[in-house]
Amino acid sequence: MSKSDAQKRKEEALRRKYEEETLDRNVKAGIHADACTTPLKMAKGHMKKKPLIKQVTCQKCGKVFKTNKNTKFCFKCEKK
Repeated sequence: MSKSDAQKRKEEALRRKYEEETLDRNVKAGIHADACTTPLKMAKGHMKKKPLIKQVTCQKCGKVFKTNKNTKFCFKCEKK
C-alpha cells in the first residue's frame, strides 16, 4: 500500500506541475498579445481617417458637387 500512496502523491505533484506550467503559458501568451496590440489600440484613438469624398464648389460655374479628386472645377467645366 505504501507504493500506491507514494505513486499517487507523485502523480498528484506531476499533475499540479503541469497545471501551473499551462497557466504560466496562458498568462505569458496573454501578455504577449496585449504588448503587440497596445500600440495599435493607442493609435486608433488618436488617428482619424480623412473622408475620401469631399464637397467642392466649382470656381467657373459655382456648382456644388462631390468628388474624390483634388480639383476646383466641375466635370463639365473641366471638359471645356
